[in-house]
Amino acid sequence: MPDSLSSPTASAFAKFVVTHRTQGLRAALATLVKMTDYRFIGLWRFQDGKANAVVHYDREDPSKTTTQEVPDTATYCCFVRDTKAPFKTPNALIDERLASHSAREQVTTYCGVPVMDSLGNVLATLCHYDVVPRDPDQVNLELMLMVAAYVANNGNLPPYPSTSATTAA
Repeated sequence: MPDSLSSPTASAFAKFVVTHRTQGLRAALATLVKMTDYRFIGLWRFQDGKANAVVHYDREDPSKTTTQEVPDTATYCCFVRDTKAPFKTPNALIDERLASHSAREQVTTYCGVPVMDSLGNVLATLCHYDVVPRDPDQVNLELMLMVAAYVANNGNLPPYPSTSATTAA
């Protein structure tokens, strides 16, 4: 938790929690993405070698609530899952770590954190992403980790979706 209840991070987290309780998880995630210039935010889960957003928000098309199911290695979320740590890239097209990654032409910018249970198992990833370069340092990682812990500890993480639909992280 932040040092002060009046810190910007604490205030943003309180807004997230209130929005979650009154309007739901998707609306609460929308409050986070609106603190940045990123287009997308999502909670991504993994199942049977696939990845999909269980909650997805697109600031350019808020009516779009789903994403396309993709192989789990076709997302940057796999780095978060595998390392159990945040992963970010401002521009995948020039990031040497992503030189052969299949998503680099479609998802240029990414900033994600793990959603973990109390035993340290990664349940999902919480991430901001976009199709154009963005500065991932604008994302408050402390806030993202607080939200990830809140989602994991309060049983708010939806199950893996049973259907598919557009845009991988």
